[in-house]
Amino acid sequence: MTRCDALYISEIFVDQDSTMKRIHPRSRGQAFKILKKSSHVTVVVKERA
Repeated sequence: MTRCDALYISEIFVDQDSTMKRIHPRSRGQAFKILKKSSHVTVVVKERA
């Protein structure tokens, strides 16, 4: 079992994920597109020797 004091972040990066497409209704029958972006955050933790 590892101690929390001996751990450190060796890598951290963010990748783009899919975009959800939504429609926002506007006046006079119009509709605007809304793009809701999301992402993945990856954290690699290693133990100090």
